[in-house]
Amino acid sequence: MKTVQEARQIVGEHASPLGGILQPVATAAGYVLSAPVYSPVSVPGFPQSSMDGYALRVQDRGLVLPVQDELPAGSTRQVQLIAQQAIRVFTGGPVPEGADAIVQKEWVVITNEGIRIQEPERVVAGTHIRMPGADIQAGDMALAEGTLLQAYMVSYLSGLGLTHVEVYSRPKVSLVITGNELVQPGHPLQYGQVYESNSYGLTAALYQAGIEQVQQWRAEDTLAATEQAIAAALKQTDVLLLTGGVSVGEYDYVVQACLNQGVELLFHGVKQRPGKPLFFGKKGRQLVFGLPGNPASVLSCYQQYVLPALHQITGRKTPTPQMAKLAHAYEKKGSLTVFLKGHYDAGVVTVLPAQASFQLSAFAMANCWIELDESVDCFAALQLVPVHLF
Repeated sequence: MKTVQEARQIVGEHASPLGGILQPVATAAGYVLSAPVYSPVSVPGFPQSSMDGYALRVQDRGLVLPVQDELPAGSTRQVQLIAQQAIRVFTGGPVPEGADAIVQKEWVVITNEGIRIQEPERVVAGTHIRMPGADIQAGDMALAEGTLLQAYMVSYLSGLGLTHVEVYSRPKVSLVITGNELVQPGHPLQYGQVYESNSYGLTAALYQAGIEQVQQWRAEDTLAATEQAIAAALKQTDVLLLTGGVSVGEYDYVVQACLNQGVELLFHGVKQRPGKPLFFGKKGRQLVFGLPGNPASVLSCYQQYVLPALHQITGRKTPTPQMAKLAHAYEKKGSLTVFLKGHYDAGVVTVLPAQASFQLSAFAMANCWIELDESVDCFAALQLVPVHLF
């Protein structure tokens, strides 16, 4: 049986990026760059006015200047400024050749002869002119490899004229749900049945992680049915998640079915609660996680092992745990790492009620998993412990 740290290390050693794809910039938010992005243009690409006003030569600032012309934003004309005259310009528009300053319109008095600048000494060379490449020069690196693209970066990349970027591909994920006692929400329960929630929770968590290609299979608690579902899923997936059937009970067939389908066992069993029977294996580059059936066990194992693997595959960095003070003392039993549903706020974390692996009611308030080290039994109030936010 592996420790939590050993299990994390093994998963990390076998999760690797799938490779790069070209993604349209418009839909690239949430992806990670698999190659650096270099700007194909300088921004701005021409001397640009940052104000509505008048372009002039600084040496003429004390004169009354006739208005020679007007250059609105978007104008493609290249105009030469005549000495001792001014040209009206607008924010974002080009600065005429020969001008070395812009005086904003609020500083100007308009007369029949032209414009007169109030307090002309305030106008110096470069006033309100954006020089070419002031934001970025052509050929400069715009974004580094490994950057997680945020929505605002889409504007930045589009402003460079880019339509596509190279990003890490997102994996296809398949779910195989086992358990004869499970009934889909919306149908009446018979005695001995419970509503199935694992597929819903996992699918939602995967979507939240940016994984959009998710397929599902359901398998009866027989070796043949479980093996058939695994075989079908492995034909079209990068990561396979199974729920239930990974313990050593009479109707637990997942591990044997995986082995029969050529999955290499990397570990089975972790010194933790919940999720002790966790199974992890691979077939080629495909990763296979056998998650215990109890919902809290599924979600805990997803957070600790599946999500970090997905981060590595998609080029993301897994957030490091926060350190928080326990609101109250807590005592655990057994030499296992324990993950508790908790509520984190302003550096303090509270252990919530309903900690059994079948109980989901704590998730109405939970926003983290509290990790308690296997080597410690008693935790004092205000003792620092790691928390995994979700």
